[in-house]
Amino acid sequence: MIPTFDWTRILRHKLVLGSAAVGLAALTLVVVSPGSTTWSDAHASIAKAPPALAVDPAVFASGEAVTLAGTPVAAVQAVTAHGVVRAGDEAVIASRMTALITALPLTAGQSFSRGQTLASFDCSQMKAQLQAAQAAATAYRKTYDTNVELDQYKAIGRSEVAVSKANLGKAEADALAIQAGTGQCAIAAPFDGEVVERIAHPHDVAAAGQPLMRIQGSGNLEVELIVPSAWLTWLKPGTPFAFGIDETGGTIDGHITELGAAVDPVSKTLRVTGHVDVRGTVLPGMSGTARFAKGADDRTA
Repeated sequence: MIPTFDWTRILRHKLVLGSAAVGLAALTLVVVSPGSTTWSDAHASIAKAPPALAVDPAVFASGEAVTLAGTPVAAVQAVTAHGVVRAGDEAVIASRMTALITALPLTAGQSFSRGQTLASFDCSQMKAQLQAAQAAATAYRKTYDTNVELDQYKAIGRSEVAVSKANLGKAEADALAIQAGTGQCAIAAPFDGEVVERIAHPHDVAAAGQPLMRIQGSGNLEVELIVPSAWLTWLKPGTPFAFGIDETGGTIDGHITELGAAVDPVSKTLRVTGHVDVRGTVLPGMSGTARFAKGADDRTA
């Protein structure tokens, strides 16, 4: 006897088994990629993975994809700000008296140590004035001492003793003032650094307050950045960043040290300062881009 088959029932069972296989595959996708792929009977949708909480900002210097503990950190957002390198110590050396410049031993680009002489002046006239003032003070001292002795014998009036004492005080003060001025006959370097620009020249007559040279410190470099004021919700002293230098193509690490005191109301920006760790050739005046890493804690910024 030839068997007969209910082809309609067999086809229905195949459809059920096929649907079960599809459901199992969907379940497998959900288990393998939690929070990444979700399925429904109608369509599939891709959800953003939870952002990483922390990452070294240096990994963003090259702009390449990176991983944290073997997991891509594409969810960590990198934000940038333009900045300029500057010296932490800067000064304009100026004369505090009118005098002939006898020596400016350093030129632009030369280095110096703290305490080294940067400029010297002809103070021969001032030194002569000091000797005269000191001699006058000595004379007034003898007059006062004599009047004090005479006063013991009631041979002089009290007023004369007081006047001689006042004259002595004035003479001594004049001598001290001139002596303080002679201390400006040479200007010593306030820190280790380099000469940026020499403005005056030897044998020039420098006026009081006239700039002689501009100097800057060595080894202590800062970066001044212009950032959006909205960053104040997460940017704070100690926040790390990677600074890419335009001139050399190199990257150095840094961290924020100071936040500006005021926000520009027009551009909605803020000036901030960061300290950088010098590696290779880094000079004040170089510009570049600071790259910050924003993680899950900064999503609202």
